[in-house]
Amino acid sequence: MKPSPVLEAPILFWHLTAIALALVPPLFFGFAVAPAAFQILPTRDMAASLTSPILTKACWLAEGSFVLLLGTSLLLARWWNAPRLSRSLATRAAILGLIASLVVEKLLIPPIDKIREEAPSLIDNLPAADPSRILLARYHRLSLAFFAIVMAAAIVILASTVRWIARRGPIARPPAAAPPPVPKLLDLSD
Repeated sequence: MKPSPVLEAPILFWHLTAIALALVPPLFFGFAVAPAAFQILPTRDMAASLTSPILTKACWLAEGSFVLLLGTSLLLARWWNAPRLSRSLATRAAILGLIASLVVEKLLIPPIDKIREEAPSLIDNLPAADPSRILLARYHRLSLAFFAIVMAAAIVILASTVRWIARRGPIARPPAAAPPPVPKLLDLSD
């Protein structure tokens, strides 16, 4: 299928933007927001009450971007005649990223918040062997693992896109206009 020149650039722009929105918020949250909140605020409960809504919004961004990536990956792969393996890899990575971000938002954040609410005292004050603290640590490790899956899926899609663009080659340019004809000189040698 031949891409429409009018649609190709905007689709590629939204595809790359969606990759950035799937990759950057989890990285920024994991390496800047969460460590800073847990370091600055006096208790882990206060830091968790601050980071939980931010994490939910990051999941929303990831979910939306992976839905967009699924559609744009299908279009770009079809337009550029991408190899079947890389097309399959990109679309499946988009589905995996969507599922992983949904798991974090719907299945891991609510129980973490519920454990913090129902804990008999601050999580920091509970002994290390307390069931609430152990369960909270497990949920936290699971959420980190699923966020790693989200970032890995975005990186796989980025690698597939780079490969498609490189395989596509240079953009075809219209042929150059023929040079104007050279006027013939008048031969007056008789």
